[in-house]
Amino acid sequence: MSSQPESAHIETLDETPDETLETTNHEAEAFAKAIDKIIKANYSSSKSKPELQEPNPFNGSDSRELHTFILQCKLNFRDCPDQFQDNTTKVNYILSHLKGSTLDCFEPALLDPIEPIWLLDLNLFIEELETNFRTYDPVGKAEAELKGLRMHESHQATKYFIKFQQLATCVQWGEAALHRQAYNGLTKCIKDNMAHHEKPNTLSSLWKLIQAIDARYWE
Repeated sequence: MSSQPESAHIETLDETPDETLETTNHEAEAFAKAIDKIIKANYSSSKSKPELQEPNPFNGSDSRELHTFILQCKLNFRDCPDQFQDNTTKVNYILSHLKGSTLDCFEPALLDPIEPIWLLDLNLFIEELETNFRTYDPVGKAEAELKGLRMHESHQATKYFIKFQQLATCVQWGEAALHRQAYNGLTKCIKDNMAHHEKPNTLSSLWKLIQAIDARYWE
């Protein structure tokens, strides 16, 4: 008696709807976590500090620029302490922004196998820099500039008084002397206009009156 072949029994492993939903949810959750990680990384990067505002190179041609140059360097040191963790790094940063006669001045020390101690100490290095390139008589120089300071007809009063105050902080004049010098440097048109107002007797009141006159002039 012939026997008929048994039909192959094939089992299917189809997932149930619940299992499919669970897999989909798991993938969606993993994808969401990946996106969240990218967003947080980008946000952290956007909050990082901006690049340093590099100081203008100092070449020693104008000793008045030395104070500003040193101030700009110190601001960068305070802004980015992670980049400037020791004195040597700070000194090297300043050296990298010197050029011309200032760099020539330090070249022998840089090439000497035995480094002077001021190359390893920021304060000593700044003293060395100021000794070589600051004005020999800063007070006398400021007094001379203050006496010769004049407001230009084409300039606003603010520009004149900013320069005046910068020089005034360098001299040891009294209130009366500064008041007199500030008045002497004014333009003729402002002095003429002041005749129609009560005479100011202090530097601050003089400044307020000139501001008011100048503002009306530029309207």
